Amino acid sequence: TDRYPPFTLARTDYPADFDVAYPERLSRGLVLVKWLLAIPQLVVVGLIAAVFATLEVGRGLGEVGVNTLVLTRLSADALPWLYIPLGLLSMVVAVGFGAALGRVRRARLFGVTLVGIGVVLALEWAALAIVSDIVAVTWLTVMAAGSIATTVGWTVATSSMDARQAKRLFPVCTAAAIAGAFTGSLVAGPLARLIGTTTLVLAEGLLFVAAAILIQRVAASAHGAGWQTPGGPSRPLVTDLRVGLDEVRASPLLRLVAVAYVLFAILLFSVSFPFLRAAREAASSEAALADTLGLLSALVTATSFIVSLVVAKRFYARFGVAAAALILPIVYLVGFGVWIVRFSFPTAAAVMVVQQITQRGLSNAAWSAFYNVVPAARRAQVLAFMDGVPGQLGTIMSGVLLLTAGRLLAPEQVFWLGFVAAAVCTVVVIAIRRRYADALVRTLRSGAGEQVLEGGPGLGDVLAVQDVRAALIAALESPGVGDRTFAASMLARSATPDGMQALVRAMDDDDPRVRATAAGATLAPAGRAMVGDGDVARAEATLASLLDGDAATRAEGLGAMVRLRRDLAPDRRAATLADPSPHVRAIGTTLLAQAAQQADAASIDALVHGLTDPEPMVRRAAATALAGQESVDPRVLQVLEEGTPDAQQAALLALLGHGPAVRTMVLTWAGRQVDRALWLAEARKTLFQGDRGGDDAATDRYVGFLLDVLDARIARQRDLALTAMAVLGAPSASGVIRRSLGSRDPDVRAQAIEALDSVGDRPLGAAIARLLELAPSAAHDPDTTLDRLRHDDDPWIRGLARRTRLHGGEMATDDAIEALETMLQLRRVPLFQGLVPEDLQRLAMVATERMFAAGVALITEGQPGEELFVILDGQVVVTRREPDGKDRHIRTYAAGDHFGELAVLRDRPRAATVRADAGGVTVLVLDGAGLRAILRERPDAAMAMLGTLAERISAQ
Repeated sequence: TDRYPPFTLARTDYPADFDVAYPERLSRGLVLVKWLLAIPQLVVVGLIAAVFATLEVGRGLGEVGVNTLVLTRLSADALPWLYIPLGLLSMVVAVGFGAALGRVRRARLFGVTLVGIGVVLALEWAALAIVSDIVAVTWLTVMAAGSIATTVGWTVATSSMDARQAKRLFPVCTAAAIAGAFTGSLVAGPLARLIGTTTLVLAEGLLFVAAAILIQRVAASAHGAGWQTPGGPSRPLVTDLRVGLDEVRASPLLRLVAVAYVLFAILLFSVSFPFLRAAREAASSEAALADTLGLLSALVTATSFIVSLVVAKRFYARFGVAAAALILPIVYLVGFGVWIVRFSFPTAAAVMVVQQITQRGLSNAAWSAFYNVVPAARRAQVLAFMDGVPGQLGTIMSGVLLLTAGRLLAPEQVFWLGFVAAAVCTVVVIAIRRRYADALVRTLRSGAGEQVLEGGPGLGDVLAVQDVRAALIAALESPGVGDRTFAASMLARSATPDGMQALVRAMDDDDPRVRATAAGATLAPAGRAMVGDGDVARAEATLASLLDGDAATRAEGLGAMVRLRRDLAPDRRAATLADPSPHVRAIGTTLLAQAAQQADAASIDALVHGLTDPEPMVRRAAATALAGQESVDPRVLQVLEEGTPDAQQAALLALLGHGPAVRTMVLTWAGRQVDRALWLAEARKTLFQGDRGGDDAATDRYVGFLLDVLDARIARQRDLALTAMAVLGAPSASGVIRRSLGSRDPDVRAQAIEALDSVGDRPLGAAIARLLELAPSAAHDPDTTLDRLRHDDDPWIRGLARRTRLHGGEMATDDAIEALETMLQLRRVPLFQGLVPEDLQRLAMVATERMFAAGVALITEGQPGEELFVILDGQVVVTRREPDGKDRHIRTYAAGDHFGELAVLRDRPRAATVRADAGGVTVLVLDGAGLRAILRERPDAAMAMLGTLAERISAQ
């Protein structure tokens, strides 16, 4: 406590013989305990990695083994016959397994499935010594089991990890899978020589059983929601596949992707079949064939892993995702061309290796990007449909085509058929590239754009496509302002001659946002190089006219100045910083920050003053600018000590990056925040647990309001302390940790609290953790606690405490709090329950109480207005005029409900008529301007209004 003198609640009087080294030993012990507590999670991760490795080792052994058996005991010509039942079997298995996932407990399903496969493989291994015809059945079993193994592995991982763990630990799973596949393929040949090729099938079965045992241990150790027993029968898989089918049918892009899936499946087996036949002819024995197939598979696995890590990301950044998708059909095209010239085992192996490396290391991730135009909620269904229907249909067709071509065509003619199929596939993929750009633009226009590929290219690749730019240029003539604004902003990023000429024309647009974007792009260095001097002068004039417009227009003009990194003249700068519009002041402050890089005294004065601005956007802009200065202005520390909580938060943000210089002062200040929060938390617990003893409803209302205010003040002090930790070198404290503390998942909150003990200043983090985990303590006297609250420095705590009466005591008064009754009425409305007292007071001070007689219209359909009404007493009836002239009853609102919010959110006439019901109605009327300010500043209030609107829409 010597580091935090204000922490009075944390002090303890220790006896003279107390071992002062004990706290440090205790701290080290707690660190050890923390690591011990983390061991179970590490064990789960290790078990999951072991599951992946075990399944992939078995899969590698089994596939090398059955391919060798088919080629040696049957013939290579048997493979096309096997492709047809393989496609049918895989389709049926995928449908059945997917349906079972929603009906059977996953631990049981995975165990039964893998053990069942193991038993079947063991029986087939025993039968191979007796019945030679069983080779074909064994091949089908092993190939279908490989697909199931992949599904099981990733379902185990997703069932055991939450989103944060998955992002961190899925690479471990991938590495384990690659290591397993590499190991299984590499040792397959030596094992075949040692114990026989057929025993590889048994080894796969035994490894699958071992994986089933590991999965049971994972299920017993993990606590993910995915392991819970389904609450009831899930939606039929047929319904899910129907969703995917409908999505594909509705999208020109996805229809082409489905065609490509069929073609790729045909090409895959058209390459693997000649390769396997050539490998069989080149091998001298069954063991030698197993050696060859295993070594080549290991080579492909290892090289694909290196390509995905080293080449793929650079390729995506240089050429784009769509170009990567085009590489695979070109590889097929070149490969068949090589085979037409000369086909031998070396050329067959070379083509197969290059094709597999391209597909696994480069192409697969690129193809996943095409699904980003599908809404996230339906993406899984689309992927399931693509893998289960077009992919397996291509497998079946490949068998049919190879059988037909083998009977009718010579070998070199079959290669020509593959060359033609690869050429068709290339044309389809080129069409997909073009459709992809159009689909992505439509998605972006609808506001549902998503990242193209995490870590890969972004909008630059899309804007480089001529068709995309043509669509954007055409959108500049759209009657919709939103379309024109979007098109202008996108073209401003493209920096191409055709786009710049379109932006020059857009400087005549009616909307200031479009004019500001067009003028800014024209005056940028890249724009100046593409236009003439006359266009530049015209852009300068457009920018000057924007700065002289109304508040919204001035804000757009200043935004263009920020993007151009220009400064304002001194007289205009002063006028901007004093502008009544908060948007204008905020952007003016950002401009000022650019000028303040030269440490201009007047600019620094204005920025420090901006920390106390009533508008959050202005305070944040000023804080960001001050944080970029080389040194800390002493007045920032003064604001931190003496300012309002909002100003203190801004001052802390202004200190980011200056932690070492202000460490002592910030630690002392943060200690006081936690100290006060601890006291308020104890007081709240005492009032909540104590017997209030009030004899009227007013006491309950005041106590309820007081408890809510205490909660808000505790959260505010906590957030200030977390921001202080960020200033002292732990940015995650005010970022991910702060967000995680508000999670509904108790595990996430627990992890966030635990993290506070290990990031930044540990004593401060431990104090905040103590606040968050405030344990029950000896009960305080409620009357003493309330008396102390009645003398608190916070006017709201003091005023509400004086209106609270316990055990029949006297209730004091405080005339400093105005409009309290109105505020209590506003708190009854769900929309305003989460607002702090200051915001409630702002609304209450501008609210007026009105009474309307029965039948009188409060608002009339088609009339302008921007007030929100809160019903205090009585009811109102909402009606809407139908085309036939009759009034249709929409609904009835009663006391506590509110209406009229649409007029606050949009500048349009009233959508319905609201009349007072029998007996009349009493309402509070709130001005829309004040409410909009609250919604801008308080996201919780905005979300509450959106929730109310959603409920009403769903009820209609």
